[in-house]
Amino acid sequence: MVVRYRKPGAASLLSFLQTGELGPLTRGMTMSAVSVLLGPPDWWMDGGGEAAVPLLWGYRPFLEILFEREPPHPLRMIKVPRLPLVARKSIRMARLRVATDGFHDEMRLSDFLRRNTWGKDDEIVIGRCTGGNPVIDICTRNVRLVWSMSGESDEILQRESEDGLSKAAYMARRDQLSDGFLGIYSSFSPDLDRAPQAGWENFSADQYLALASGIENIAE
Repeated sequence: MVVRYRKPGAASLLSFLQTGELGPLTRGMTMSAVSVLLGPPDWWMDGGGEAAVPLLWGYRPFLEILFEREPPHPLRMIKVPRLPLVARKSIRMARLRVATDGFHDEMRLSDFLRRNTWGKDDEIVIGRCTGGNPVIDICTRNVRLVWSMSGESDEILQRESEDGLSKAAYMARRDQLSDGFLGIYSSFSPDLDRAPQAGWENFSADQYLALASGIENIAE
């Protein structure tokens, strides 16, 4: 028997950020349909041994997908765990050819907001959580983008904060020092995927950009 897969599909990072859909790959698709579309994963995890089939599939290096436990195992989450290099115009995600649309791995949270990636009518929430793993994120109706801080960067910010940084200066430095991109997550309720759920301070896009731009020529 000859197994035939679909021809490579087309997608774009801009469309993914706006809609949460990666071309033909959409939330709610059955595991069988995803298998036909993308082909076999490079790696998978079995969901802790309680699921009858592996629920987390990975396609190196740009794509991870998570399925629901119950058959027919609909697609629950699409994750792009890293961004391409600056010079790349397109990347391969399994059998999808994805246009980068100028998004790359050196972008900060403020860079995404200044790109006007989302329209004025889109609800955009920027949050920061200063718990044990300090992160900052962008949540829209369809996706969540997450940045973390290395231990060294967190220590730098804590030392500078002891000198009495204003809120604007704090957010400007926070934006500069968030050096670990943890991915773009597409799910049905991105804000509910925050962990922990408590301890967040939220800003609108305009508020965040005003704070992040509050001090000029901050030393890197």
